[in-house]
Amino acid sequence: MSSTLYIVGTPIGNLDDISSRALKILNSVDLIACEDTRHSKHLLSKFSINKKLVSLHQHNEEKKSSFLITLYIVGTPIGNLDDISSRALKILNSVDLIACEDTRHSKHLLSKFSINKKLVSLHQHNEEKKSSFLIKEIQSGKSIAYISDAGTPGISDPGAYLVKKALESKIKVVPIPGASSITTAFSAAGIIATQFNFYGFLPNTDSKSRKVIKQFNNSQFTSVFFVSPHRVLKTLELLEEIYGSMQRVFIGRELTKLYETIYKENLDDLLIKFRKEKHNLKGEFVIIIEAVEQEQKSSRNIEAENALRIMLNELSLNQSVKLVSQIFKMKKNEIYNLALGIKNNDK
Repeated sequence: MSSTLYIVGTPIGNLDDISSRALKILNSVDLIACEDTRHSKHLLSKFSINKKLVSLHQHNEEKKSSFLITLYIVGTPIGNLDDISSRALKILNSVDLIACEDTRHSKHLLSKFSINKKLVSLHQHNEEKKSSFLIKEIQSGKSIAYISDAGTPGISDPGAYLVKKALESKIKVVPIPGASSITTAFSAAGIIATQFNFYGFLPNTDSKSRKVIKQFNNSQFTSVFFVSPHRVLKTLELLEEIYGSMQRVFIGRELTKLYETIYKENLDDLLIKFRKEKHNLKGEFVIIIEAVEQEQKSSRNIEAENALRIMLNELSLNQSVKLVSQIFKMKKNEIYNLALGIKNNDK
């Protein structure tokens, strides 16, 4: 489809003076911008032309010229459909076309609010191809909104590539804010932090997940990430391996939905609960791990090291490691490394 703006001359008095080419163009376009919609309706109705009209005159020309080439990125609910904003509904009702991650999923949301628009599927497997198509549609005069299955597009969801291409094409991008499972979870976590790292979904292999979790443990910032139901139990086991069983963790499960569950407990208690439910772990999980101050880590290590020195004089290495690990609620491999360091320094 060509990306063309037609400047069409119309009669100065007698409507029959309009050219056949002008009528052909007015009949073919998706949208007609006009100086006065009431005046133009008189002309268009005479020739049975029924098109969406947008008023563009000397007082709004700059603003409306931008509107005609706009992509709306619309945030939608992460579970409870009533969380959608009135502004989001207004935009979805006004655009010519809605691009969405999954048309079947989005139809459920749109039908609830009686929104009947043409839908185009744009997901991670066709984003590049469909983005080009949508850019051309916008340039031809159509107003388009993009929604993902849940939450804000472009954040662990498709949409970022479309926005990138729109900006490269000098198309105005307007974000319509909405729900986000990241901020929803953080608001209920009771964690005092002005900064945090968001990772998205952890990798699907133990080795890669372990590497990422070690980075969390070494970070000075609180870490937020998503976990799929078939990986949540293994992820908790990896967290215990790296952080220790006494590390407190926040988990938000099925946020804003009917079976919403919020946990904030030590990893050993969480593992007991999740192992009991291992055959019924459904939905998306948001996990938040509060950063441990480096000074606090160092202080704890010094205390454990002092205790180890005393015990190593009386007990075997394995017995000392086991006891200190239990007393300080630290990982055995971490205590074992401290013990090896002590023995090497004493040689």
